[in-house]
Amino acid sequence: MSRRLAPLLLSLLASSLIAHSALAEESAPAASDEVAADSKGVQPAPAASPPQAETPAQQAARLKAEGQALRQQAEQTFTATEAECYKKFLVNRCIDQAKEARLDTIRRAREVEAEARRIELAERKRAAEAAARGESTTAPNSPPAPSSTSEATVQPPAEVERLRAQREAARQQAETDAQAARAAKDAARASERAKAEADAAKRARQAAEDRARYEKRIRAYEEEQARDAAGKR
Repeated sequence: MSRRLAPLLLSLLASSLIAHSALAEESAPAASDEVAADSKGVQPAPAASPPQAETPAQQAARLKAEGQALRQQAEQTFTATEAECYKKFLVNRCIDQAKEARLDTIRRAREVEAEARRIELAERKRAAEAAARGESTTAPNSPPAPSSTSEATVQPPAEVERLRAQREAARQQAETDAQAARAAKDAARASERAKAEADAAKRARQAAEDRARYEKRIRAYEEEQARDAAGKR
């Protein structure tokens, strides 16, 4: 019985030795890599820190910057659009639409700036209440809010100024031509009126002269008739 078990035990022992050696070979590279990394002083990357929330002062400053950027964008877009409007047929309609678009952008800028002022007022109120309770607090150091009526001044390009000057010159020339046309028409009417008055006066003089000659002939005829009647008697 023991002779039969001996070969079986030997085979089992050999199998376990082979499996153990294979596991040792697989774990050896990983261990060597760890040792090499430690020898080179390579440290694992630190975990990313979570983003910090904005303070009220930072949020107000960001909103102010956004409002100012919207105002500058509104002016720059209007200037560029106005230059293109002068090349179109319906110039006034195009400019009115550009002005409406600029006003919409400025309204959004005012809303953003109003939100920034609301945050600042709330923070100041909180600081005042804390000061009244005797707590130490730091007032938010932020730049003053821009005026809601202030607008970024953007110099128009030379092309727009040139087109405006041409349009103004054309308008003034049209007014001058219209005034000259009205003056010429008034002069023509005055000349026609003077001529009509002169013709009427001439006709009146001619009628008076004709009436005087007629009356003279009538008187001469009556006198002749009177002389003839006296001679017959």
